[in-house]
Amino acid sequence: MTKSNQIKWLNSQSIIYLVVTLFAFSSFALGLEVYSLQDTAKLIPKRNSDILNSLSSQMNRGKPDKGEGDGDNKCPPCFNCMLPIFECKQFSTCNEFSGRCDCIEGFGGDDCSIPLCGSLEDDNNNRPQRSENDTSCLCEDGWGGINCNICEEDNVCDIFMPDESVKGTCYKNGMIVNKLYQGCNVTNEKILQILNGKLPQATFSCDKKQDNCNFQFWIDEIESFYCELDTCQFNYDINSNSSHYTCENVECKCLPDTMLCGANGSIDIGEFLTEEIKGPGDFICDLDSKNCKFSEPAMNDLITTIFGDPYITLHCESGECLHYSEIPGYKSPTEGRNMTLRGKIILTMTSLAVLAIATMTVFYISNSPLFKHPIFLGDDDETLSRDLNDSENFLKNELLTTFSFENINYKVPSADHKPGETVVLEDITGCVKPGQMLAIMGGSGAGKTTLLDILAMKNKSGTVQGKIKINGIEIPQKQLSKLIGFVDQENYLLPTLTVYETVLNSALLRLPRSMSMIAKQARVIQVLEQLRIYDIRDRIIGDEFQRGISGGEKRRVSIACELVTSPLILFLDEPTSGLDANNANNVVECLWKLAKDNNRTLVLSIHQPRSNIFNLFDKLVLLSNGHMIYSGDTITVNDFLINSGFKIPMNYNIADFLIDITFDNQEKHNKGSSNSRDIEQGISVGENDTNVLETHTLDRSTTQNEWEHFAEHRDEIRGLLVEDGEQEHEGLRSNANVSNTDMLVQKYKESGYYATLQNDIREINNFNNVENETMISQLELPSTYKPATFLEQLSILCSRSFKNIYRNPKLLLANYVLTIILSLFLGTLYFQITIDISGFQNRMGLFFFILTYFGFVTFTGLSSFSQERLIFLKERSNNYYSPLAYYISKIISDVIPLRLIPPVVMTIIIYPLVGLNNDDNSLIKCMIILILFNIGIALEILSLGIMFENLNNSIIASVLVLLASILFSGLFINTQEITNIVFKNLKNVSIFYYAYESLLINEVRTLMLKERKFGLNIEVPGATILSTFGFQVTHLIYDIRILLIFNIVFLIVGYLCLKIIVIERR
Repeated sequence: MTKSNQIKWLNSQSIIYLVVTLFAFSSFALGLEVYSLQDTAKLIPKRNSDILNSLSSQMNRGKPDKGEGDGDNKCPPCFNCMLPIFECKQFSTCNEFSGRCDCIEGFGGDDCSIPLCGSLEDDNNNRPQRSENDTSCLCEDGWGGINCNICEEDNVCDIFMPDESVKGTCYKNGMIVNKLYQGCNVTNEKILQILNGKLPQATFSCDKKQDNCNFQFWIDEIESFYCELDTCQFNYDINSNSSHYTCENVECKCLPDTMLCGANGSIDIGEFLTEEIKGPGDFICDLDSKNCKFSEPAMNDLITTIFGDPYITLHCESGECLHYSEIPGYKSPTEGRNMTLRGKIILTMTSLAVLAIATMTVFYISNSPLFKHPIFLGDDDETLSRDLNDSENFLKNELLTTFSFENINYKVPSADHKPGETVVLEDITGCVKPGQMLAIMGGSGAGKTTLLDILAMKNKSGTVQGKIKINGIEIPQKQLSKLIGFVDQENYLLPTLTVYETVLNSALLRLPRSMSMIAKQARVIQVLEQLRIYDIRDRIIGDEFQRGISGGEKRRVSIACELVTSPLILFLDEPTSGLDANNANNVVECLWKLAKDNNRTLVLSIHQPRSNIFNLFDKLVLLSNGHMIYSGDTITVNDFLINSGFKIPMNYNIADFLIDITFDNQEKHNKGSSNSRDIEQGISVGENDTNVLETHTLDRSTTQNEWEHFAEHRDEIRGLLVEDGEQEHEGLRSNANVSNTDMLVQKYKESGYYATLQNDIREINNFNNVENETMISQLELPSTYKPATFLEQLSILCSRSFKNIYRNPKLLLANYVLTIILSLFLGTLYFQITIDISGFQNRMGLFFFILTYFGFVTFTGLSSFSQERLIFLKERSNNYYSPLAYYISKIISDVIPLRLIPPVVMTIIIYPLVGLNNDDNSLIKCMIILILFNIGIALEILSLGIMFENLNNSIIASVLVLLASILFSGLFINTQEITNIVFKNLKNVSIFYYAYESLLINEVRTLMLKERKFGLNIEVPGATILSTFGFQVTHLIYDIRILLIFNIVFLIVGYLCLKIIVIERR
């Protein structure tokens, strides 16, 4: 060993080895034999003891033996690859620090010439050597080859993976990835013949990182020679599916005393191998047949000369432990995910289908007769005449109704939760016969509207007592509601419809189904002309956001909707409210004509009619603070007043006078006097005024003077009435605190007018009672007079709703435009999402955002129904249609366009941009899931909107329900880890959970998610990640079924709420 080498060796060893070595050298120099290096070597490890033995041998070369001095008893030198006399076989590396050979895999011994057995799982130092007596190795399970270097099963490769969770793969195709081991049988026939049954074999191993290969030639598993090839290139020809390894330099050596290398006097090619074999070397394999050839120029010459073959041919088996992501030809999940042709076809066909359906729907609706509403009365005069006759026959129904009510009382709970009840109406009685109009009058708060509601049998929140009869027989509310019409004080009309469409819808829904369309249109036109709104028939109703008709015109439209059916009894709540004097007179005259011409019974409340309108009323009920001051014929009211001490001043509207005397004042009593001044000269009800009350019209100048006079002198008149009343009637009152109302109520009940009323009611109740009972028992419209069928109702309501959407498309277009913009934004944000762990996270975020968006957009349904709620209440109470027809039309015309189309549009846009999974019809399944979720959540929110009358309350409830559903969707908490039984089952009522889980399963379950770990592309099945998040991978179909059940449940709940909760209560 040179001095420099010794210094390197000393620098690399531990301090204890240095001390021991120095001590050994010192002992040798002094001739002391206290310790020999061999003895010292027993104190240190084996490999290092070998080093010391080697050093001892070198130092003992010049030292005489203890014996006689001859060299026969000298110890042979120990193996040290640093010495020229030793060599590492297989071109293994000599460790200059230890003097030992670092053998290549599969070889051991001091000089790396002994094959190792076992497997590659163990280090070379731990692998068993093949003994001299054995002709082959016994390999461990899953391993093969001459020296057990070739893997045969995947599981044996797990140990080479960087983590226990990562599984290995035994790649046997023959293409090198990192370090390949091959075992080959020589197939040259001449060589096989010459060897006479002995099996020639070769082992071949290559290291791609080092760019070198090792080659060993064996005969009957006994190695003959070996070669090293360096500066190699490893190529693959995809066309021929073959590998081609080319190495520029080749160096070979023989193992002495082996076959072909001088064993038993056999041929020795050692010198040839050393001197002639220089390279380059080629190793070519057909990966399909696994037939290979090894060629090198000098060796090819030798093979050709001796055996006649151009090169060595072999049949090889190979094995390399890899992670499957390293296998050649493997496509990473991030690659090759472009949409397939089938997916593109499905996407295109879906887009065209949506466009076609939308176009056809718009075209059909816009060209529907119900949508275009042509006013067509026909060309056939005979047909038209027959239709109009049918209409007239219906309007002149032979069934006549006398309406009476007795002792009507109404009480409500006291305010501020005080005990007891507050009396609103007390002992109200009256009657009206066919062809007559009954007017309910009184000041503000007198109870006019309350009494009208009770007479029409509207649902009231308080307690109602008394009897309401038709032809002397009490009938139930359901039966009465089919025979009456009711005009509310407020106008509840759809703002987007025209005047003609509004009235026509009422006619189509309520007129007999036997009437033709032409007859119904004619009836509508007739009513429009009667109410003088024919000229504005094509103008929309309008609202505060869109200009339409005036308030008075809206009022007449509301009346027209009821007049068009000519009900047997028509109730009107202040029909002249909001109208000028002339229009008010026209409306009441139309009502009077309807009553007289068609023997209809009319009951209305009115506040302050002009005198000529007042004269049209046949019956009058006068109220004050819920008490009945008068009930009877309108023509006799002046007689009652005169008998009670009141006199109407000259040129004073009698209706205004009636209102004035009903005002209660405990200190001043508004009573008339026979000694009034000229300003207060009354109009006597005697001979002079009977003609006035019977006159139905007043000339323009008289009416105008009347109002002007009243405006100028009203306060003066009231004062004079009070003063004269105090002087003349002071003795009539025993108590100064008695009000006008109490006095007049007492006067009326003591008068003959009240007795006459009671007698009329008794006659109504007793007249032909048996016949009346039979008539009342059949008091339903004949089958030929039944209104529209359910399907007709549904068609008309859908047409009306589509018109509303068509003419006010802001909500629909905003929804579609927002969906398209958001889809493009999400497609850009998540563009071509990767198939890895981060891609899984992105998918979770994408689907959750989509569901949240659709969830909160459904809140528009709350405001939409809130606007229609009052219209539905009014139309339902007036028997326009059944709640089911309205509900289904709401679903068809509102829920479906807003909740079905957007998910389809969003899916069509997002799917190709984001690059979502399109295997196994995932695109169609994704659409189905989003549609079911969107409709389901819309029905859920709509049900809440129906439950809560107040819009703000419904919004708060919807937000709470939505947030609870989102919380248990599976994103914010792992539902499998919840231990509380109540909380654990909350996910079962979360529609978000089932939609979210099904979307993720549909997208991820067939994917392999890639993760870069330990320098390897490790793939994790998407199903594994889903299970980690608490989702059930096998529940895709189950979740879709649950979503369908949610739709059905919320559909039923919404209808039940509409039918049970949304009922008119006054």
